[in-house]
Amino acid sequence: MKIKIVVVAPYPGLVELTTSLREELKEFEIKVLQGDLSEVLPLMNRIHLDGYDVIISRGGTARLLRKYSYLPVIDIQVSGFDIMRILMVVKGYQAKIKMIGFPNIIEGFISVSGLMEVDIPYASVQQESEVDEALQLAKAEGVKVIVGDNITVRKANEHGMQGVLITSGRESVLEAFAQAKQIYKVSESYKQKKLAFERLLDTMDTGYAIVNDKGIIQFSNEAFNTWFHLPENQTGLYADYPVFSRYMADLEKGVALELLVQLDGQRQVAVSGGKMNDAAGDGMFYLKVRPVDQPGSGITMMYTSKQDDAFPPLVMTDHEFAVQSPAERAYPLAVFGETGAGKRLFAIKRWSSMPQSGSEMIELSITKRYDAAALAALRKLLSTDNEELIIYIRGVDQLSLADQRELAPVLAAAPGKIILSFDRSPLELKGSNVLDGKLCDTFAGRVVGMPPLRERLDDLDEYIRTFLIMYNERYGKQIVGLRPEVMEALRAHEWRGNLFELRNVIDQFVRSSDGEYVEAERVELLKQAGSGLGAGPHDASERPSAAGGLDLSKTLDEIEYDIIRTVLEQEEMNQSAAAKRLGINRSTLWRKMKPSGS
Repeated sequence: MKIKIVVVAPYPGLVELTTSLREELKEFEIKVLQGDLSEVLPLMNRIHLDGYDVIISRGGTARLLRKYSYLPVIDIQVSGFDIMRILMVVKGYQAKIKMIGFPNIIEGFISVSGLMEVDIPYASVQQESEVDEALQLAKAEGVKVIVGDNITVRKANEHGMQGVLITSGRESVLEAFAQAKQIYKVSESYKQKKLAFERLLDTMDTGYAIVNDKGIIQFSNEAFNTWFHLPENQTGLYADYPVFSRYMADLEKGVALELLVQLDGQRQVAVSGGKMNDAAGDGMFYLKVRPVDQPGSGITMMYTSKQDDAFPPLVMTDHEFAVQSPAERAYPLAVFGETGAGKRLFAIKRWSSMPQSGSEMIELSITKRYDAAALAALRKLLSTDNEELIIYIRGVDQLSLADQRELAPVLAAAPGKIILSFDRSPLELKGSNVLDGKLCDTFAGRVVGMPPLRERLDDLDEYIRTFLIMYNERYGKQIVGLRPEVMEALRAHEWRGNLFELRNVIDQFVRSSDGEYVEAERVELLKQAGSGLGAGPHDASERPSAAGGLDLSKTLDEIEYDIIRTVLEQEEMNQSAAAKRLGINRSTLWRKMKPSGS
């Protein structure tokens, strides 16, 4: 198979010379295009689409092509023979001569002219926009003849000076093709290795991707595409998942914490990543995706949205009672209470009361199995110079006492607004030797307790009515209330999951009811409240979750999709195992998992 070469010739003579050498270059499929510097940019798409292996050009044009093309670019050198020929021509000139051009063209001339004792002053330019200024200066010096490359000679004529073009001869062009052949061999070797690695990554169940700072996917394996529903021809990540734009910015700052990303409303994955620091990976980031139930770094974060629909606005507003004390408006501060008592709502209420422009909120969850790199990234985040940033942290008591002690001054000096969340009173945790005293000192006098729902039963009717409206809208129902027996059962319930549990119970009531009222037989659903209705995907203590089970109101295709996703998750995203269990092959599984219309 012939090597496909495109020669971008800055001047007509190079077109003619390359064309005349075709008989000597039969192992190459050669296409010659003429263009100089910025003239070549409109040709880039055509060059890439035509599938060339190597580009050959010269001087500043070669430098520009190297900047805008991912293909290897060979620069036709100016040989010693070329230099001697030009020097012999200009040696006889009586007029004042000056050489102007790009460094890769004139450096050889400077050396050889010195050996031949031909003194030619010179000026080096780095880009096309500098040529006119260099020529104006030369003209002011009384220069009549300009020696240079194509763009310099052309502009010299416009300035009324004689131009002498530095051309490349036959030997230089043949040498460039020899280099192209060698580069092609090396490139093909790397291509085969790259293909092998890509095939290997496609067999893995962990998602991997390489993305640039504009959100364009340079590579992604099958698992990554499956997680994020990306069709094979889609390269942009930010359009469907704008959260990654913010994550890349944090990775750029060195905040390399695992990010929890919400998928299709219910499922979550944990994404880790980092910047590729080598020269070839400048502006590139790697991403790694795992199911949230697999072990990770021990510290995860999530960007909070003010459009979070886990709770209706009325429930959110009700937590204003917790932010009345002026002392509680200083930071860091601590908030404690049972699972679902409203600690996160307290933080969101604080955030919502801040000015809209520039304010952000990040939620962090810490487990006992955290690693040193994650702890370092946490410190980096806490040191972020953004006074409008609220950082809501669960599980700081999961850190060792030594790490808590080291973290205390970082918390105290943090520019952002830090809210620490606990399931028990910090004083109690300190007394149990779970919370370090120095860390407690950082929020001394700024502790908010959130009473459980069973101690706020006067609010129960209002919450129930609010959740009924919310789920009527979601499921297209018209339920107007609950039968007295149901209300009595709700009032007698312990509500260990607090607002999470109440929300999920009303969700179940609405979904399972067909009439205008929730009937007495639905009280049986309360028995499920202790088996997961209060749990949530971000953290068992704070985040909401959707109730499980198949939604038979969906279309057949949507139900099929849900079943496949469930089996995939149960098989830890192992596509081969999931396909075998479902009785289909991997390609059928892949096709059924693609978004419709892709």
